Amino acid sequence: MRLYATQTSPYARKVRIALQEKAIPCTVEWVNLRDPDHPALTHNPLGKIPVLLRNDGSAVYDSAVIIQYLEVLYPDPPLLPLDPDARLEALRIEALAGGIMDATVSWVLEQRRATDCQDPDVLQRARGKVLAALAVLQEETRLWVDAATAPVLSLAQIATVAAVGYVDLRAPDCLPQFPELMTWMHAMRLRPSVRDTWPQ
Repeated sequence: MRLYATQTSPYARKVRIALQEKAIPCTVEWVNLRDPDHPALTHNPLGKIPVLLRNDGSAVYDSAVIIQYLEVLYPDPPLLPLDPDARLEALRIEALAGGIMDATVSWVLEQRRATDCQDPDVLQRARGKVLAALAVLQEETRLWVDAATAPVLSLAQIATVAAVGYVDLRAPDCLPQFPELMTWMHAMRLRPSVRDTWPQ
């Protein structure tokens, strides 16, 4: 299998961590999304990454769908619990982390506009969403004290790492007010799948 990704995409990082946690062999091909002919466009008409190219040449996207596909194809070790309530809770946290990624991307794109063209309301709303969701994730990580040394990370933990790592990359001033979350992230950097996928 081949994964089209960028080194900074939190969505692609979520998949890259999952692949490593499950020890699934996969070639990662870095793409430049600013290139109008980047290879992911051939397989995803939206031009977004990540895209997982299966051995038969068919494509799977986006990150949430790719991970569900990997769970079916390689059920062990599981990233999602079998218990319906626990599974729903994990998916809820994944969705929350995904919202942080989406809001941070919106903030970044607005910041890249000329200063006199930026919409302060867009910036404020995006930042507010990120801060509110980070507060919830900080509460969740209090239950994950042993995650750095666990046999396998859960999907909720993987999504949290990807989301917080992206905020750290693009809007690090959002994080000092969440010291427990940052302590948890610091411990997680000792884990190979987290360390090896750190945004650059």
